[in-house]
Amino acid sequence: MPLIDLAPPLVEPIDLAYAKLFMRVDGTSEDTLIENLIKTARHQVENSIGRTLVRRSFIYKTSIPHARHICLPRPPLVSVVRMTLIAENDQAVDIPQSDYTVTTKTEPGEIRLNPDKNWTDYLAEFTILEIQFEAGYGDTPDDIPLPIRQAIVLLVTHAFEFREAAQAPAIPAIIEALLAPYKTVRL
Repeated sequence: MPLIDLAPPLVEPIDLAYAKLFMRVDGTSEDTLIENLIKTARHQVENSIGRTLVRRSFIYKTSIPHARHICLPRPPLVSVVRMTLIAENDQAVDIPQSDYTVTTKTEPGEIRLNPDKNWTDYLAEFTILEIQFEAGYGDTPDDIPLPIRQAIVLLVTHAFEFREAAQAPAIPAIIEALLAPYKTVRL
């Protein structure tokens, strides 16, 4: 089901000055390109490892859960803002926060209904469960593990160096090696 990113992060995992220093780029004529490459590299890394780097809000829509709990995508989970059940006729009912517990210490983060509650207690015939949550390592680049930030700057450098090539060479293996410990695995 869809995961909707409500807003881009307030900061990127690496800033323009660091990327330019790493790539030994002087002047400002390439700044817009480098900033776009940083955003693209962050997206690529987040999709590759299945994690949220800089803290931000999402809406996750899923079908009726078969269990009393649900695991949320894009760890690390920071908090759950709301859970809403939506029926075919667009009737919506929010589940009170007192009726479920949120576990942020596990990966992926988990929401579990209280033992005395069922999904149908709130809306008998709902079709969608919509969850608004916050995820990410933190609000600043320093909150993100260094190997992930290093992989991003290497991706930016690779894309910058081969931006005019008809066919760029494969992404360096070091990038995959830096990201491997952070990949989420679902069984």
